[in-house]
Amino acid sequence: MLVLTALPAAIAAAVPWFAVTAAARGAVTAAESIPAAQRTVVVHADSDTGGDPAGALAAFGESVRRTLPMPGAEGVTGLARPMSVTDATGVADHVNVDYRDGFCEHVTLAAGRCPAAAGDAALTEAVAGRLGVGPGDPIAVQSTPAAPKIAMRVTGIYAITDPSTGYWADELFRVESGLDPIYTVAATFTGTPLGKPVFTWSAEVPVPLLRGDGGYDLGEAVARAGTLGEVVDPTAALRADLSGAGARLLRAVLLAAVPVLLLGWYAIALAGRYTARDRRRDAALLKMRGGNRRRLITLLSGQHLAPLLAGGLLGAAAGLAAGRLLAGPGTPATAAWSVAAAAVVPVVALVTLAASDLLLIRTPVVALQREVPATRGGIAALLADVLLVAVAVAAAYQARSGSPDAGIGALAPTAVAVAVVVLLARVLIRAADRGGSAALRGGRLRSGLTAVRMSRLAGMDRVFALLAVAVTILVTTAGQTTADREAQTERALSELGAARVLTVSAPSWTTLKQAVATADPQGRYAMAAAVDRAGAPQVLAVDTRRLAAVAAWRPEYGPRPQPPAESEPVPPVTGRELVLQVRNDRGMPSAVDVILQNNRTGSRVKVTFVLSRAVEQTVTEPVAAGDCDGGCRLVRWQIPTQLGPDGKPTRKPLTLRSLAQRGPDAELLGTDRLTDTTRWRTVSGDGGLELSGTRDGLAVGPARGSARTESDRLYAVDTALPLPVTLAGPAPVPWRYGEAALTVTGAGQVPARVTAVAPVLPVLGAGGLLTDFDALRRLAGEADPTGVTQVWLTAGAPAAVVDRLKEAGLTVLADETAAGRASRTVGRGTAPAGWFPVFCAVIALLTAAAATAVAASVDRGPQRAAAAALRVQGVSARTLAATRYLGPFALVIGAVLPGVLAALASRRLAGEPDSLFVDGWRLLAPPGVLGWAALLVSGLAAMICLAALAWLIAVSGRNPDSYREGRADR
Repeated sequence: MLVLTALPAAIAAAVPWFAVTAAARGAVTAAESIPAAQRTVVVHADSDTGGDPAGALAAFGESVRRTLPMPGAEGVTGLARPMSVTDATGVADHVNVDYRDGFCEHVTLAAGRCPAAAGDAALTEAVAGRLGVGPGDPIAVQSTPAAPKIAMRVTGIYAITDPSTGYWADELFRVESGLDPIYTVAATFTGTPLGKPVFTWSAEVPVPLLRGDGGYDLGEAVARAGTLGEVVDPTAALRADLSGAGARLLRAVLLAAVPVLLLGWYAIALAGRYTARDRRRDAALLKMRGGNRRRLITLLSGQHLAPLLAGGLLGAAAGLAAGRLLAGPGTPATAAWSVAAAAVVPVVALVTLAASDLLLIRTPVVALQREVPATRGGIAALLADVLLVAVAVAAAYQARSGSPDAGIGALAPTAVAVAVVVLLARVLIRAADRGGSAALRGGRLRSGLTAVRMSRLAGMDRVFALLAVAVTILVTTAGQTTADREAQTERALSELGAARVLTVSAPSWTTLKQAVATADPQGRYAMAAAVDRAGAPQVLAVDTRRLAAVAAWRPEYGPRPQPPAESEPVPPVTGRELVLQVRNDRGMPSAVDVILQNNRTGSRVKVTFVLSRAVEQTVTEPVAAGDCDGGCRLVRWQIPTQLGPDGKPTRKPLTLRSLAQRGPDAELLGTDRLTDTTRWRTVSGDGGLELSGTRDGLAVGPARGSARTESDRLYAVDTALPLPVTLAGPAPVPWRYGEAALTVTGAGQVPARVTAVAPVLPVLGAGGLLTDFDALRRLAGEADPTGVTQVWLTAGAPAAVVDRLKEAGLTVLADETAAGRASRTVGRGTAPAGWFPVFCAVIALLTAAAATAVAASVDRGPQRAAAAALRVQGVSARTLAATRYLGPFALVIGAVLPGVLAALASRRLAGEPDSLFVDGWRLLAPPGVLGWAALLVSGLAAMICLAALAWLIAVSGRNPDSYREGRADR
């Protein structure tokens, strides 16, 4: 009785601890898993510094803190003013002049010092290079090109330490367009136009406030703060998810725990019924001596009090330990709730046993003194069976409806399994009775005695049902947990594309490709990728040469794309000078630009050849030192259209004859390569240039009606066209009425060819295009295609790979693993409870085993008496010994196999779920809830556990006298 109480008490104690602690931990994990910008509240207000920027900013911050209180949040104030700056070539660009509290603590200085006085400015290395300035140099900013310039001086070159933190969440302090912000001190914002900046306040919302602890309502607080200015609150989706997460977790915990608690109380009631044999004599004696009802209740129920209290205390301690192991450390309040929950178990058990003892009190003394109790009518048992079947039917119907998680639909597998097991128990007990009688009549004593013993033992059908239900719970829970985890992992891999994905910031796609090649030269665990979700269709670019080794590819994605065929590329430029042979038929001075791209840094290199009026000429131009270190690839020619004497674009061509380099000397493009027009292309859909191959070279002239700025661009084709793509979902509308084409930044419309159609693609889901990263990079020329750049890694990638990528020039903005993403994916049913349902299922099996042990120990005396009587009648000790072992093992096998069959039947009747996720995600087919691996492992574990129990029952039931007689017979 102590063990039977301790097991469900452990479950009861673990429920509050796990639910509260896991909910708190899950909220922190969910909040930390999203970018800091999505959990940071920002306030913007246009105002005037009034000649005291520091004082005005402090007053603004205090006003925000009063109107928008966020306990535990650290607000950061700042000032921002959109301006413009002109570079060394005279081109103006947008730039923000900013001040930010704690700026120097969140950046590293590559040179110089932090701004300290009015007019001081800190620039990024990119902006300093664009402006051609360094520490100590002056710069000038202005609000409009016609406005007066405001002089500033450069004091330092900064780099952001960690751009992923909430400090940089405000869009005014990061680059959206134009140049990186210029940072200064608050005193600079005095006078016109800097004296009228945007006042900013931002704070990362603590997790307790996101969850609404203590009744805090962030949405209401943000609404009140609308009077301050523009309030940006991106946390609405996160708050909605966190508010429902606790309820989902509690429901999952209760779905796992309640059936086991009911099973535990039923086992205690069954054990009370078995042990009532010993209490019957006590009740009879007390009634004969005139004992009243109160004394009878005290005598009978008092026997249960000590083991129930001890079991409750032991279960509470075990439940607290299990809760800490499964969910982590909790609080004293959580521990108090757990102890209170554990106390409910012995109280309910005591009430149940006392109700059973009341039946003994009402039983006549004559009936109490009988060795064999009177048989009960079958009406109550029949009604219980009918009720179980009705609940199972209702649950199965609910599970197959449109809302399977509503009502009792989530309990369908367990409810159907219990109904099936109870019906099987009835059938098997009757079969054992009939079969045992037939075996005895046929002279098969061992099987006959075993079957009769099973069928005629009072309550054996209940013991059988208890064991089978426990096996069913274990098998169903193991299958569901395995399927949930498999589905979550598959979904995470599908949404990420690989086991680990780094979101990076790279100066260019070329730099990204080179950095990955440096970090992983053999291509075993790293791959460059990019995702463009803004386009229509969405585009995923992957390095197809490394795809097989790095990506998690599935059959649903279609055939794995092969690397596109490359045209013979132009040899890389490594020399100090370029030599161009050209024929100028325009009769006027012209210019030809060669646009190169550094293969290592991705930087753009422009070499301009100035042509005279001469027809045949050779022009030599230098390549700036360091521009082509590591080699440059020829991206394109740029041949501007010129106006003739009549004011119209001249139709006369320029004929490119050859391109060579010096230092080292080498021919880059000969006449044969230039005359092959398949190696060159213009911007698709643009009639700017007309090409013709002649014996002298490539003649390039303006086409009729050319007017666009792209009209002068002639790209080198070093990637086979049309561009091969894999399509998921419907084809874009323009493709249905014309040729397939993909818009590439810097290259315009590029012809595409659908090589495979897949129902779903990694990262993009059911709609989008997958193509080759390097092919897209080459087609874009010196520009970069749009999209978020990433590095995909395998699960076994070395830890040093991230450091190597950073050393190669990448900035890691986010680092996400499939395992981490899977742990945050919200599943249905008991999935949010993690391993807690498995813990409950193991407790259910142990509870059933303990109840079986009670039944066996109570039945040990009558069985020994029956064995002695059979020995007197001539039955051999060997036959009785075999019967003693066959009985428990038959019970175990008879419980495990129907338990497994009931689990399979319940799954078939309840139906397979369309989706294992709360949001209904079903891009990939869900795994079977009862897979063969989980079925075999859980069934085998139950068989081993119960077989050990059967052996202990058989050994403990051995009669030493019968054993000696058996030896003599042998």
